[in-house]
Amino acid sequence: MIAKKIKFKSTTKPKARQIADLVDYIRHPHDKNPEEKIEHAGGLNFLTGMHNSQKKEMTSLATETVYSKMPVSHYVFSWREHEQPTAEQVDELVDIFLQEMGLEGCQTVYGLHYNTENYHVHIAVNRMHPVTMKVIDPHNGFDIEGIHKVLALMEHRQGWASEANTRYVVNDAGAVVRRPRPAVIKPKQPALDFETATGEKSAQRIAQERGHAIIQNAQTWPELHEKLVAAGLRFEQKGSGAIIFVGEIAVKASSVDRAFSLGKLCKRLGDFVPGDYLKEKVKIEPEPVSSINLEEWKQYQAATAPTVPRMVLEDPSMGLLKARQRSERESLASRLRQHLPHPPLGVPPGPVRTCPRCILNIARHFQKLQHKEERRQLRRKMGKRQRPAYQRFEDWLRNRDLGYQADQWRYRKALEALPPALREAPALPTDQRYDPVKAYAAHKQAILEGKPDLAVSHLDVYIALHMRKKGFTRQAVLEAICQCAQEGQPAQPERNWRRYAERATACAFGIAGDMVLARVAVAIEKEQQEQGKRDEEARLGEAVREAPRQRMR
Repeated sequence: MIAKKIKFKSTTKPKARQIADLVDYIRHPHDKNPEEKIEHAGGLNFLTGMHNSQKKEMTSLATETVYSKMPVSHYVFSWREHEQPTAEQVDELVDIFLQEMGLEGCQTVYGLHYNTENYHVHIAVNRMHPVTMKVIDPHNGFDIEGIHKVLALMEHRQGWASEANTRYVVNDAGAVVRRPRPAVIKPKQPALDFETATGEKSAQRIAQERGHAIIQNAQTWPELHEKLVAAGLRFEQKGSGAIIFVGEIAVKASSVDRAFSLGKLCKRLGDFVPGDYLKEKVKIEPEPVSSINLEEWKQYQAATAPTVPRMVLEDPSMGLLKARQRSERESLASRLRQHLPHPPLGVPPGPVRTCPRCILNIARHFQKLQHKEERRQLRRKMGKRQRPAYQRFEDWLRNRDLGYQADQWRYRKALEALPPALREAPALPTDQRYDPVKAYAAHKQAILEGKPDLAVSHLDVYIALHMRKKGFTRQAVLEAICQCAQEGQPAQPERNWRRYAERATACAFGIAGDMVLARVAVAIEKEQQEQGKRDEEARLGEAVREAPRQRMR
């Protein structure tokens, strides 16, 4: 599971209108977008039971406060593709969320949507308590930490699959604890987002791969600069810090490693000595961040390469304005001294009149506001600079009917862990001499015997995978799950079993199912190798025992 807090965008709409639109979207998303679908919805801590009445209650209470610009918060919890929560599980999630965040008793509206490949629930909670009339700070101001704890609890109680980099886990005693993380040097999240979108290594990753060992092992500044030049990088001082140039892109040295800040390097290498770099900047060609879909990525790079180079220099008018403002800030104290009153009679005048600190701070504050407004007006006059837009690599693949390759890119980290021979869809038999419904019952019994504590939400996906491995077609598996899935489960009148079967089958016959079958093949091959070693050891031992022995005299 993953979770996200949706921030309200700055808009001219009044507070009540924003809240009303959010509640309408959660409860009736199809009114604004026909593709949006809802399966389950609810409301808590309201005096009324109708949607319009609850919406008016929330807007009227939220507009009472003058201390919070937006007292209603919006959160989203999302499941994996093969996970399909029931209405009871969603209600339990909302209850645990309110309890962990300290929002019990607050007005809450939630809805389970399934318009995307992943089921997700939207939660809108009014942080202004209807009894105390105070705005609550969720989880004492650390609401992101709170929702990560909620994720750990839900994954433990309901059996959902956890993400690879989850922040919290539930230990054997049932307590939520921080998961230990190994210290790994990797790019920051904006750089990772860029790599996911374009498939191209970010400048931060290139600086880490090429320059980390050089900067870490350098003994002098000239040695550091010399080796960085050979790697195509430059290390320069900027203000009180340092930056590393990867071609024309500047990267903060501390973002490559916290130990590479200028202050820490100066303690180790002495006072900073600038390097003698060439004036011509080294051009670094784009590098793929993954070997998955390498040929498609090369075509994507050729098709989406910008025809106009990026502008790295600032507009001259903005530079002139900043220079004038800098001189005004430096001369502010001397200009204020000219307007200070003369000392009273009988008091000898000092050699230099000093400006009181309180007056100087007030003048600096208003000067800062004035300079900020001047820059804003100039940017508005210049217009927004055009940046070369790029299309996401995954969207580029899907637009060319390469959905399987797009799914491979989406799950590239899991695929990279597999041997190259197992990264493609495995070839499976096509023998279907058995009845799909009987096969479903047989596989279900075998799976439950091997994994008695398996979550109900994962059971049908496992059955679909086993039936696919046996050679049943996608349509046969779909019909079998549609007919048999609701047997043995609690009554769920709201659930659309046809859609449930379609999602389970799509997961089993998609890239996720391919990776599961590939991991099974790896495990079987490993077990066969270990069994071969054991047989060989047993054979050698038997040969030693059967060999004739000579008694020593």
